[in-house]
Parts: sequence; structure tokens; C-alpha cells
Amino acid sequence: MNPLEHVLSTLSVNWAVATPLHAGGRWAMHFAGRLDLRVEVVVEGRAHITVGDESFWAEQGDCYVIAGQRPYRIASDPDTPSVFAAPIYDHDDGTHRDAGRIGEGHDTTLLGAGFTCEPEAAGLLGVLPPVIHVQARTSTAQATITLIRAEIDGGRMILDRLSQVLLLQVLRDHAHRAELHPQLGPAVQALHDDLGRPWTVSELATRAAMSRSTFFLHFKETVGLTPLDYLLRLRMQTAAKALRDTPDTVAVIAATVGYRTESAFSAAFKRFAGRSPGEYRATQ
Repeated sequence: MNPLEHVLSTLSVNWAVATPLHAGGRWAMHFAGRLDLRVEVVVEGRAHITVGDESFWAEQGDCYVIAGQRPYRIASDPDTPSVFAAPIYDHDDGTHRDAGRIGEGHDTTLLGAGFTCEPEAAGLLGVLPPVIHVQARTSTAQATITLIRAEIDGGRMILDRLSQVLLLQVLRDHAHRAELHPQLGPAVQALHDDLGRPWTVSELATRAAMSRSTFFLHFKETVGLTPLDYLLRLRMQTAAKALRDTPDTVAVIAATVGYRTESAFSAAFKRFAGRSPGEYRATQ
């Protein structure tokens, strides 16, 4: 399993409602970026997307995922001034509209859905690029997108579920295709291959053929976490998945993720999740 697949397999994702957007003429709106993941698909027309320094045109049938709590912009073109998106999707009392509407007429339709991860796990999303753009001609999710197009004016529950499927398809396909960072890759792969090893920054730097200080800074700039913070979160997320999905004892799980004693693991897990391993398992 490559590192991206490993990270994605450990995440517990909750989804918000999926909401269509009907737009026409010249229009633009910006989002604060309060969700951990967002998936959107262009059902009809086209839209110009900006995430940080990256911008692109999303054509009909294209979809994209925005990873991390990043502000972004959707528009009919790059130059139209934007408005805040929340009032377009929500009523004054905070309840969701059945659909958002912006501009004049109706020549573009998008479907977007937001997702959250457990707060302790969200930092692992740093291994994903800020935005994953999947063009219609290269997408393996066209069957799902066809269903979304057929249901766009139908029941919200179906669109919610289809959006979840679409997110998982895009992330899975990206994980299969993604190449590791050319310098950090060997260190990250080694860490994922032997999660229970008592890794040090110096050992990981050696795998990356870099000095310790250069590796430390480069890793933090690229991933958003220090190497050992990343290792800790990955160990805890792997342990949480085992607590949710397997009958393994806490002692076995502790050893698997690199802890010599159950008590040391339990203390680390409680700091991470706010609950002991037993309490966490009981609530799943």
C-alpha cells in the first residue's frame, strides 16, 4: 500500500449535505474553506476555479477535490468580483437551501459537497495536493457523474450518497496514480512500510539523502507537520482504525504501531483522541 492509500484508509470521514448550484451570466463567489474536504462536479456548463495560486477551467463532466481548510473561488470567469458563498447556499436561519442560485439565467450547474474528518486526523491531509482536478476524459468516475446528472433535481439523500462515492473514487484514483515527492518519497515510504519502528529524524533524513535540518524543514513545508508529528498522527489514526474495525486487543494494536507497553500507548492515544482506547472503541 502506498502512503496516500494508507492515509486515506485510516481517515474517518463525515459528510455534509450536497447542494446544487445553478448559475448564469457573469458571476463569482468565494468560500471561507472551513471544511476538510470538498468535492464538486460540473454537471452542465463550465466554471473557473481558483485555489490559492492555482487556477483552472472545469468543464462539463470534470470534478475536483479541495483538500484542507483552504479558501477558494468559483466563477464564470477570472475577472468578475466575487461575493461570499454562504448566503447563496443557506437561509438566514442557517438551514440549507435546496439549491443555490447566482447570476442571471441558467447556463451552468455544479454539485458540491463538504466533508469533515476527525480533528486529530485532519493534519494528515497534508499529503494530498491542495486541489485534485479530474478531467472528464480521464475520469473513472463517469458512471457516478452520470447518476448525479440524472438526479440533480431529485432527492437530496441520493445526491449526498453519490457525492460521497465520488469523493472516494477521486481520492482512490489519485492515490493509485500519485508519485511520491522525489526527495521526501523514500523516507515517507519507509515510514509507512515500518510504522512500528522507532524512527528518528536523522534516520528519515538519511533515507531522503538530505541533512537532518534540511529534511526537517523541507518535510514541514511540504506536508504541514514535522516528521515525528506526522508519524504520531499516522500511528494514532492506524490504531483508531484497528480499534474500530478489528477485535485485536489494545496490547496487540499498541505493538503494531510502535509502542512497547500498553500503558504508554494508552496515554498517547488519550492525548490524541481525548479518550482512552477502550472508551474510543466503545463509542464506535
